[in-house]
Amino acid sequence: MDRARPDDLLQLAVDKGGRVPMAIGALLVLDAASRVGADELAAVLLARSAAVPRLQQRLCRTPPLGGRAVWRDAGSAAVSRCVDSVGVAGPAGWTGHLGSAGLTAGSAGVHRALLDAAADLVLTRLPADGPLWRARLLVHPDGAVAALALVAHHVVADGMGGLAVLGALADPPSGYPGAASAAVGQRAPQPLPPWDELARDAWAERVARLHRAGGRSGRLAGGLDELGLHRPRLADRCTLLGATGDRRRLELATADLAAVRSRAHASGATVNDVVVTAVTGALVELLARRGERVAELVVSVPVSRRGQGDAGELGNQTGVVPIRVPGVPEASVRLAALVAARARVGSPGRGGSAAVLTPAFRALAAVGAFQPFVDNQRLVHTFVTNVRGPAQRLRLAGAEVTAVVPVAVNPGNVAVSFDVLSYAGTLGVTLVCDPVLVPESAWLAQRVTAGLTASG
Repeated sequence: MDRARPDDLLQLAVDKGGRVPMAIGALLVLDAASRVGADELAAVLLARSAAVPRLQQRLCRTPPLGGRAVWRDAGSAAVSRCVDSVGVAGPAGWTGHLGSAGLTAGSAGVHRALLDAAADLVLTRLPADGPLWRARLLVHPDGAVAALALVAHHVVADGMGGLAVLGALADPPSGYPGAASAAVGQRAPQPLPPWDELARDAWAERVARLHRAGGRSGRLAGGLDELGLHRPRLADRCTLLGATGDRRRLELATADLAAVRSRAHASGATVNDVVVTAVTGALVELLARRGERVAELVVSVPVSRRGQGDAGELGNQTGVVPIRVPGVPEASVRLAALVAARARVGSPGRGGSAAVLTPAFRALAAVGAFQPFVDNQRLVHTFVTNVRGPAQRLRLAGAEVTAVVPVAVNPGNVAVSFDVLSYAGTLGVTLVCDPVLVPESAWLAQRVTAGLTASG
């Protein structure tokens, strides 16, 4: 029985009643010279999605005593509706899209059009009765595909799993084998198993869970330690926490990955330490512009319980670590604090915080209290999610992917979060901003870039 895991059900519980959907996505920018057509790329995506079982399925609720929700085949008609296309209007004189140099090349107006289209897709709720993903082809006025926007509900995959799906959709290393056949076998939606079969399986699963409960106290203790809840302190009040709406604006900050890595190693740090240093520096500057200061910025950093993603085994296996960074302008002080705190992030059993958060958040959601909780939380100021992407450029239907822009949205009162992905030698940071709470989003992205590219 292919059931949703407890960590997956957390994503559904968090999503219920939220102003923005629990979704992860990516914008894949194609080389201007490729001129791949929309019909050809759509056929390729649909054909390759068949290799990822979760992309063919829908999540079905079970009747009373039937246990957790079950994944079942959604049918070929429902899957075919997961790929669509829209035209993207560029600025006057636009003759191409992002160049082969990646995100730093091309017109800012083109960037804006593509980013806004990706944000629109990620913020659109997916129908619950079909596959929980979408691929949208962003078509240039001349008819060629400029970019591909992908989105999946967070119940489908975490960041590591999302990268595995991306690898399954991309051309194989041997090269593009040619246009895929548009003919897809017709499959009817798969019904739920009989009630008695669901009930027996659910009961057997509960018994197995009781046998595994012996180590639960140890996992809970490790999770509390990872969350820093043995000595809890509230995050300082500031305008980084506020009533967010249902819109988000995306901004980009980029840097050369090798340069950032060299700077990190010279300080005994990691690339993620440098990223968090740059992000917190930009936020300290933003608060100073607003006449505010905080003693510490609390940054929530997800940590995965697995080494790499697998397109055949998706779902969520992630915990979080809140890191306290001094709210000072000196980058060296913030970086030193991050290096000192890193042992907790990379310790054995990392990701154990999920053992604490999953039941707690699901319980809040069950009584309708989760949304009020996250709307008023003072546990963290922001989120920084960092995933290591492909070292070499991918191709889709023979077209080179010049840039991959990660996008994830968070519920609650966090005004800006940061999604980080390294891709083919470029380190990219996507700022996901509430446009009302962070009208300075473009300036903030410039300050993050400055922090990433600083010499010391």
